[in-house]
Amino acid sequence: MERTKTQKLFIYLGVLGVMLFTALPLLLLVIATFSSSADLSAKTLHFLPQHWTFGNYTKVFSGEASDGSLPPFMKAMGNSVIVALCATALALFIGIFAAYAYARFRFRGRDTLLISILGFRMVPEIVLLIPLYVLFARMGMVNHKPTLILIYTAFNLPFVIWMLQSYFRSIPKSMEESAQMDGVSSLGILFRFVLPLSLPGLVATGIFVLLISWDEFMFSSIFTSTYDAKTITVAISEFSKRGMIDFGMQITGGFLASIPPIALALLLQKYIISGLSEGSEKG
Repeated sequence: MERTKTQKLFIYLGVLGVMLFTALPLLLLVIATFSSSADLSAKTLHFLPQHWTFGNYTKVFSGEASDGSLPPFMKAMGNSVIVALCATALALFIGIFAAYAYARFRFRGRDTLLISILGFRMVPEIVLLIPLYVLFARMGMVNHKPTLILIYTAFNLPFVIWMLQSYFRSIPKSMEESAQMDGVSSLGILFRFVLPLSLPGLVATGIFVLLISWDEFMFSSIFTSTYDAKTITVAISEFSKRGMIDFGMQITGGFLASIPPIALALLLQKYIISGLSEGSEKG
């Protein structure tokens, strides 16, 4: 009995250690948002600020600081929401049909084409940066949110196809064959049977695509020049002007930008865990 209690104690201590290891950086981030510039720039190490302040939040939301005008934070946040949601929805919409075709239909070169799609995702994004900029500039699409949506969709689509086709293949064909005997079309089978059964996988894949689109910086910084299209990652990087870096605003902006994906992940954690675990078991 004593041995069992000792084992439980070690398990609890291990869980507590993991929780502290993962939660401590977030806690320090939250504390830093209430720290003054002097506390953040201090050479001596201290976890709690000597002067608590809400000034960082005031400057972030007002778009003003001691060095002049700063990016409209809420405008950039709205741009990120629009771009990330649209790119995720478009990638899932296209990817569902492509993944189902790869999972259920047989055609010449299917496996080779699937590997080629995955290989496209392996190409470094910076290699395609200049050709894409020249292409969109000639079409007059620079500094527009639809441009970012198309780019994010193109780069996330291989990941969506690869994930979903593996998930679709794990679904037994017997149900689909019974539906075909009843005269249900392939699209009817997809929407009425396959997609409802694949909801956890769809949610898990969509969350990953959404996070990738939300955190993307390189294309957004190059393809946008005004705040009508700039996303939150670019806005946070511009909290430094005239050679001065406002660490308080950057930390606060980063914390605020992390709240939507964290909240979404907590809200849909049941589907995420189910999608990943079922996908690995079925695979």
